[in-house]
Parts: sequence; C-alpha cells; structure tokens
Amino acid sequence: MILTLSLITGLPDIESGLKGLRVIKTTQSAFEHFIHDEFSSLPDLQDRIFSTIVYSRWNYGTTLGVDYDHAWNTVRDCILDAFAGPPETGIFSPSVQNTLYLAQKKVLEEIPQMSKIEVRLPNKHYFPVDFSSFSKVAKGDQPNNEVFTPVDKPAGNITAILGRKSLLMTPKL
Repeated sequence: MILTLSLITGLPDIESGLKGLRVIKTTQSAFEHFIHDEFSSLPDLQDRIFSTIVYSRWNYGTTLGVDYDHAWNTVRDCILDAFAGPPETGIFSPSVQNTLYLAQKKVLEEIPQMSKIEVRLPNKHYFPVDFSSFSKVAKGDQPNNEVFTPVDKPAGNITAILGRKSLLMTPKL
C-alpha cells in the first residue's frame, strides 16, 4: 500500500494493488467477432485456453470504514470469480475484455470506498500442437484438442481502468 498526500486537496491518497496472480481458464473462453484488419494476427476462436498474470492497482476515494485486508481479498476474489464462475458450471467468457470489465464492476460494487481500479492482463497464449505429420499420433482428420503449447506470439496487453465519478477527486481552479 502506498500512502501519499494529494497536492491538490491535502488529503491522503491511498493506492494498493496486487501482482503476479496467475490465471488460466481451460474452457468456456472465446474471442470472436472482433474487427479484423491488416494488423490482426489472431483467428476467431469459440473455445480457447486463456491465461494471464494479473497486475492490478486501485485507489480509495475515502478512508472511512476501509478494511484494507478485506478489500485486497475482495479484489482477488472478484477477478477469479469473473473468470472462473461457479465451480459446478463455470462461466462463459466471450472475451477477456468483457470479463475484465465485469470483474472491475463487481469490485467497485463490493468496496464503496474505492474510487478506481486498473487491471493489466498480458496475453499468455496456448495453441494446439499440430500432430498431422505424426501418423502414429494423429487420429485421422480429428483436430488435437488435448495437447497445447504456450507461445509468446502473438501477444497483447489488455489494460482497463474503471472508476466511479462520485469518489474521483477532480481539481477545481
């Protein structure tokens, strides 16, 4: 946690965060119906492995009634719940961006003192291994849906900041 005094208001500015939270979702994760242009390198996928290492930081608009340990655990749990869903059924993720927004929205609903939350999610892609040249391993024309390899390309870094107007401090001249 970082505590500084705002130069504008003189009030405490408290920032907290988490980093290094590894998330992997092996089913019910899609990425499709996005804009394709000359810079697109990913195909539409209806079911894919999603993996990332979460970095998040957040600020409080007030210090009244804040339980910082509870808030940290709530942020972690909201992120994991948004991606995983209930243990019995899971939850479908149409895109990482959509699921990220839902996680941030849930955090702000659960912690009224929080003014904003930023989350960064670098893509950690996994692609099916192509066994087509190994006749003893390949099963006819059936695609491989069991063995995946992590790759560093294509890569992306998804960042989103969600805040609440009522607690954001805006300078007035």
